[in-house]
Amino acid sequence: MMISITISALIFTAVAYLGFYNARSLAALTNYVDLDRNSRHALDILSRDIRQADKLASFTTSELIFNTGGGTNNLRFLYSTNGEFVRIEGTTREVLLDKCDEMVMTVYGRNTISNNFGQFPTTNAANAKLLKFNWTCSRTILGARVNTESVQSAKIVIRKQN
Repeated sequence: MMISITISALIFTAVAYLGFYNARSLAALTNYVDLDRNSRHALDILSRDIRQADKLASFTTSELIFNTGGGTNNLRFLYSTNGEFVRIEGTTREVLLDKCDEMVMTVYGRNTISNNFGQFPTTNAANAKLLKFNWTCSRTILGARVNTESVQSAKIVIRKQN
């Protein structure tokens, strides 16, 4: 009787551990799919808006301001300290990404060196032609903050700018 109780306890422990492991794996997979979907949506909107922008009006390490449709300073992308990356157009505010651990926006200018097609960072918004975004988001799974998404990266060219 004692041997059967001990074997049963070991089997139940193994099954419980396997169930916990499967639940955690399913939660991580679901989290990855959700983060990937959000990243794709954000990238689609970023690409569409930036490619159609007239020009980059100004920028900081956490904010990009564009002129679009002949207007002035009417489209903003802002990364806030609470981990949100938002799109603001007029009075409309749309959260593109949330729970971002890091968002790096780099502005590159036009090629200024002959016979060199590399990208060179610029500090002047008037010279901006290419924008590079790198971000990482994470979520909490069973009480632990887990990053199931690799670094997302995108380079987008302002097409309409002369």
